[in-house]
Amino acid sequence: MGRNRRLAMISTTDSEGEEEGEFKTGQFESLEDETKSPPLNNKKKNRKLLVEEDEDDDVEQEDQQEEEEEEEEEQEEEDEPIIEDAKPIGEVMKESGKGRNKRTHFEAFEYDGNRFELEDSVLLTPEEKGQKPYVAIIKDITLGKDGSMMVLGQWFYRPEEAERRGGGGWEARDTRELFYSFHRDEVPAESVMHKCLAHFVPLHKQFPDRSVHPGFIIQKVYDTVEKKLWKLTDKDYEDSKQHEINILVQKTRERLGELLDLPETEEVVDPEDQLKDRRGLKRKDIAPLDVSREDIKSEQQLTLDTPGSCAGEASEHYKILVTFKALTGESSCDKWLEKLLAVIQLAIDSNENVQDGEKIHWPDAVVPVVVSLVKAAHDTLDFQKFNQKMRQMAFNLRSNYRLARRLINGELEASVVLNMSPIELKVIYLI
Repeated sequence: MGRNRRLAMISTTDSEGEEEGEFKTGQFESLEDETKSPPLNNKKKNRKLLVEEDEDDDVEQEDQQEEEEEEEEEQEEEDEPIIEDAKPIGEVMKESGKGRNKRTHFEAFEYDGNRFELEDSVLLTPEEKGQKPYVAIIKDITLGKDGSMMVLGQWFYRPEEAERRGGGGWEARDTRELFYSFHRDEVPAESVMHKCLAHFVPLHKQFPDRSVHPGFIIQKVYDTVEKKLWKLTDKDYEDSKQHEINILVQKTRERLGELLDLPETEEVVDPEDQLKDRRGLKRKDIAPLDVSREDIKSEQQLTLDTPGSCAGEASEHYKILVTFKALTGESSCDKWLEKLLAVIQLAIDSNENVQDGEKIHWPDAVVPVVVSLVKAAHDTLDFQKFNQKMRQMAFNLRSNYRLARRLINGELEASVVLNMSPIELKVIYLI
């Protein structure tokens, strides 16, 4: 810039009569004595100055353009909204865990200006670029001690993504089709993108018009363990799962109205769906059901359950837990409390020939042990490892009466048993 200012002060005339006072203090220091360099003629001198001025103007314009671009970039960065972390909304529903594993449960949270609640169907950010968003129903909302918010989602599967027994996936009958599942997993609340609609439509019903009722269509349930499909209308689910599906179908009916039936010739049934083996989803929970119980009234069945409720559960073992006030209100914990109680009773019943001194007082001596097992595992493990450990314990307690007996008699502590290796558990079986 200083160079331009000096150029602007150079006279372009060849008058030698100009007084020295006409030159300003900023004149060229680089001009040499006329005795050392012959003067240029007027035209050459003027041309040289004009070229230098043009070059300086170009440099100045480039500098100015760069400055403007930098200012625009800075302005854009300032204009970009800052997305805050997810925040809980409403009162605390309950607390679980201890120490650094302590969690506070809420019924809603806010993220990026949107409110999300329990039982909302939502899209979730996929793990890899190019993947379609995940879809899930929010089943639990928790705030950790470190300030991180987590969402427990019950997952839907896209037909092409659901692994089929024997390899491959399924072919979708409609671009909107998803499979429901009972698989649950935990993700950060910030991975929730926005709400969506999931319509649960029995196979004999027509699909809703997508222009009037946009959303996903669910007609089948994917068994993530057996890698099989079940129809929504199947009646072989365990009671709690059947109750859950009934609620979702009823919510769709209330939202869309009664859908028209398909003509009989149009109903397409995949041979894979007509499974001969009805064990897949029915026998995953060992707890025997009390078939003598009265049917729940229809209006009670339509009540939406929170993750902490156990609606639809009325087995003998569930009633025992209610009597002992041992239920935690958290679905995953209560499920395993009931299951382990059933498993231990099975082990006791299969060992009726034990001596009187070894007999176990059912259920008084068993409930506290089951509670301590589930609580110890839940307080120290994340959701996935917790379920894995509980499955392991259910297997070992079912097949190892000595393990159950030593736990109940106080010879072994719950925390010790949870940390035992398979070999150590086998040693107990041989003692």
